[in-house]
Amino acid sequence: MGVLGAYLWYRSGKKKAERRARRAIAGIDADLDEASEECESCGHTRAQHSDEGYCPSYD
Repeated sequence: MGVLGAYLWYRSGKKKAERRARRAIAGIDADLDEASEECESCGHTRAQHSDEGYCPSYD
């Protein structure tokens, strides 16, 4: 039973790590989607705006 128990413990840890990795990737993808949205006011992406949300001015 010791070998079988160790194998089941290993599999559960491996699946847990895969689920965590999928959640992390999904969070990164959501952040990238939000940063690539265009602003309705100026047409630049949200990533080009200041931290306070002000539109950029490239003069």
